[in-house]
Amino acid sequence: MEKETELVTSLLDFLHEDHPNVRQVALENLLRYTDSTSKLQHLFKRENMKPIRDLITLCNDETVTAHNAYKALVNLTADEEIRRIFNNENFLKYLTRTITNRDSVLADMACMLLSNITKDETVAAKLLSLKVRPIKDLSNSSQTIGQLTDVFVRGFEKKYNKEAEFHFLASVFANVTMLPQGRDFFLSNASSSENVTPLSKLIVFTEHPNIIRRGGVVSCIKNCCFATERHLDMLSEDKINVLPYILLPLCGPEEFDTDDMEGMPDDIQLLSSDKKRELDSYLKRTLLESLLLLTTTRQGRDILRQKKVYPVIRQMHLVEKDEKVGDVIKFNN
Repeated sequence: MEKETELVTSLLDFLHEDHPNVRQVALENLLRYTDSTSKLQHLFKRENMKPIRDLITLCNDETVTAHNAYKALVNLTADEEIRRIFNNENFLKYLTRTITNRDSVLADMACMLLSNITKDETVAAKLLSLKVRPIKDLSNSSQTIGQLTDVFVRGFEKKYNKEAEFHFLASVFANVTMLPQGRDFFLSNASSSENVTPLSKLIVFTEHPNIIRRGGVVSCIKNCCFATERHLDMLSEDKINVLPYILLPLCGPEEFDTDDMEGMPDDIQLLSSDKKRELDSYLKRTLLESLLLLTTTRQGRDILRQKKVYPVIRQMHLVEKDEKVGDVIKFNN
């Protein structure tokens, strides 16, 4: 262990060498020590986090080195103490530019890193406050978070950047909506020339096959449900209309009685015989908890009753085998 410690320490010193090949080789050999299972990961915190700052600089290096720098930082930012140093406006702007650059081959790596560091509330708040110039053919928003929302939606299926899918931005949205100002952004259309809320753009992904994308969106919805003063907007068919997108993942192929269907959202009345219910237990609980939050207001309870939410939950309860999910269902009944 002592020799290995000496090796890692010496390799860390090469991260800021002038010669690019030296930096590249040093980083390639350091990558395995960035994993959370490594007993030497703590060495990256030495000298007041100097290795972390070197890795941040290397994100702007040649492509291979930059990719490995991102990979190392994604591993290292699982550590709460390391995440704190990313409360840096310049680096957040750099990450955003990387993500929204349609020619960037590192956009998805930048999304992963942003997903990790916004778990820190100060970093999430900083991101929400950042102002930028609109980007032609992508976003009219002058807010960083608005541009990230647009690239997440418009970049779906690599339509914006052939090298990026932007799935991990969903986790960023989940992180920032833990804050009141984050919920306010996603539930407001004040800064949108399209006259729709950012949340309205996201909710269509609650059944997306990629669990990172749909999971982040589902968590974002639940977090927005804490804004009780916006429940009416969230449930209104003329505004955000979130209810069908919460219920659809909870529906299977089961048929409903005619009486039960009367008043249900159109999207869930006649589902195909091969309709699949959400398989992930955590996401099922999150969707059910969103419904619970929507019942904390009188208007919410009335609308959920009118929209016949109970029959959906009842059908789900009949086939649900996960005990934790079943417990949440009982609260909804």
